[in-house]
Amino acid sequence: MLNSEPGGLASVDIRFPDGVQTLSVPHKCLRCEGPVRSAPQAMQCAACGTEWPVQDGVPFYSSAEYFGEVSQAEMKTLIQLASQTNWRTAIRTRFKESNPELYRYAADLNRASWIPLLPIGPNSTVLDIGSGLGALTHALALNYERVVSMEPITERVRFTRIRLEQEGLTNVDLIQTTIDAMPFHDQTFDLIVLNGILEWVAAWRNTGDPRNVQLDVLRKVRRLLKPGGVLLIGIENRIGFESFLGRVDHSGLSFTGLMPRWVASLYLKMRRPGFHRTLLDSSLGYRTYTYSPSGYSRLLREAGFASVDHWWPRDGYNLPHVMYRIADQADIREEALHQCNAVNRINGYAYRRVLKQRVMEKTGLLYSMVPDLVMLARPSTNGSDNHQHDTSMIERLERIVADVRDGRGARPQRCHASVLMGHQLRNKSIIKFRIPSGIAGICKVANVHLPRAEAVEHAYRLLQKLHGLFESAGPPLSGSTPAPVTLVTHGPLIASVEAPAPGVLLNRTSMEANYFADPQRVTRHLEHVAEWLVAAQPILARLQSDFAASAIPFEWRTMPTQSRSQRSALSDRCSWVQHGDFFPTNLLLDEASHRLCVIDWDSCNAGYPPLFDWFCFVTGLYYTHHRVRRLPKGQTIDALSFRQTFFEPSWFADRIVALTLQISTALHLDRDRILDYFADYLAVRHHQFEDDRDSGSKEWWGRLFREFHAFFTENQTRCIFHPSRI
Repeated sequence: MLNSEPGGLASVDIRFPDGVQTLSVPHKCLRCEGPVRSAPQAMQCAACGTEWPVQDGVPFYSSAEYFGEVSQAEMKTLIQLASQTNWRTAIRTRFKESNPELYRYAADLNRASWIPLLPIGPNSTVLDIGSGLGALTHALALNYERVVSMEPITERVRFTRIRLEQEGLTNVDLIQTTIDAMPFHDQTFDLIVLNGILEWVAAWRNTGDPRNVQLDVLRKVRRLLKPGGVLLIGIENRIGFESFLGRVDHSGLSFTGLMPRWVASLYLKMRRPGFHRTLLDSSLGYRTYTYSPSGYSRLLREAGFASVDHWWPRDGYNLPHVMYRIADQADIREEALHQCNAVNRINGYAYRRVLKQRVMEKTGLLYSMVPDLVMLARPSTNGSDNHQHDTSMIERLERIVADVRDGRGARPQRCHASVLMGHQLRNKSIIKFRIPSGIAGICKVANVHLPRAEAVEHAYRLLQKLHGLFESAGPPLSGSTPAPVTLVTHGPLIASVEAPAPGVLLNRTSMEANYFADPQRVTRHLEHVAEWLVAAQPILARLQSDFAASAIPFEWRTMPTQSRSQRSALSDRCSWVQHGDFFPTNLLLDEASHRLCVIDWDSCNAGYPPLFDWFCFVTGLYYTHHRVRRLPKGQTIDALSFRQTFFEPSWFADRIVALTLQISTALHLDRDRILDYFADYLAVRHHQFEDDRDSGSKEWWGRLFREFHAFFTENQTRCIFHPSRI
């Protein structure tokens, strides 16, 4: 029986381990295709009487020999720990430090970051094929009415069962079976997910031409889709540039994906590699086929899919926190250039990196050689062919953005999502919408069933208030926040819509190779930011009462290593309302009009020490006296930049000190306290990152600012803000 839940979701009764699932998706007999009914001990065909066992409440149709990311013994230990404690505790204990990639694979629900892009509604029925440790199933169950989770490996099924039970996810049918024994009727699903599966199917079915095996699987999957449904595939690009750099292929060897298939087969038979994730029989030759983007399009068209949309997941299809629609080449070109510049600045300049980026851009290989792909394929070019079509969030957002654009007098243009940006383990994604003439709107999306979803609405309401206050204040504040458009809820998703911010992100400008070679330009940028901060502070101060209940704790201005006397000395320091994440990544500058636009107000709060935003901005410029050559792998210039920015004399330090004094005078701050406020900034930033545990990268930043504070404590007299130096 379906039980309605908030947000348009529904659930079905499920009992583990003693009972049996009440299936929300009917099964068919694998022999006669008759209806299958469930009983506590078996699934039984009503027509021919064939039975399949039910094990621990999970229907069992077929299985595969164990393979996985860890050994079978390690997997059994994980299952035992999860049943005794909690699945989250188990994977954190076993993998967070020793194998962070596997920890993210199991824990990060943003592995399904693409959910807001899917053209299906919350009442949909979805199938996750090869669900592994259940992260995608978990995410899908929080978004859609009915989910079928299909996995052939017994140990993975057991872990997922524990996970579902502990999370109280009652709208999931968990079954153990293989891709060749799927007990489902045609036209059952609105979405089918093949994440990291298609490349393996010919290795599991070890007879027949591998491409024909893949075609057969895709045709079966297509028949299971409703006419307006969508197939999502996550997979490697055969000609991705990482393959040319020695990325290990599914064969367990490098370069086999690039070889002609027959050469790869001979090479594999000769080398006979051992590979922990699979039990491939190398004597059968090369069977784990991947393709180029155009090759996948041909394969899918031959399988009966009418349209294919390609996306580039920047960090790989298993961690698709940031994705770019490949058809929108301008976004990819801009991102590739920025990534090249940023890595050169933060990890040290490498001429080969610059040459590779330029060659790939000039030749157009940049768009076809992305390492991984996420593809959305549809059997029909018109989603309305499904007579029960359920409007999706992405369709609503596209219409809203297009209507706003058209309402400004512009000629109607087709609007579509072009970029999705998110973070690991964080409940928020940002979608950029594009029309042929440029960016049309920005949407921030969160799931109400996950922590901190309320931050999207809170940030939107704050933006509404700030936009009104700043617009009425005149220059330099007018136009310095994006215009809020609307707040949308759809099923379990909540989204805020903003107009695009004018200008170019300052971190993209400041990461340019020769940025600091032009002191006059840098000074102009610093002056624009300082002017804005001075003008904004009195207005932000009017919001003090709005944040009284949730202000930044005053204790964050101290570090655990500080003595009691050092902590008591902080008691008379004042607090301000500030942006809270005022890094160049959140500032856009139109150099022609000198207009600054500040985005992403999620961290705005009371309780920050004075000058906090200014210090954030200066730190985020990553100044060094000279361009740093390539550093050893794993090292960054963060510590070097911190020392050279704030503790060593330079023209840049002179500008920073002069503008810091200018801001302090305008805002009536005692220059003798600037050093204290800088110390407070370092401590608060450390605690800010430590407190934000929903994103794994924050822990690294927390440690970094702890090191910054320790260096400051030992070298206060050298700091450019020491009273003796200003």
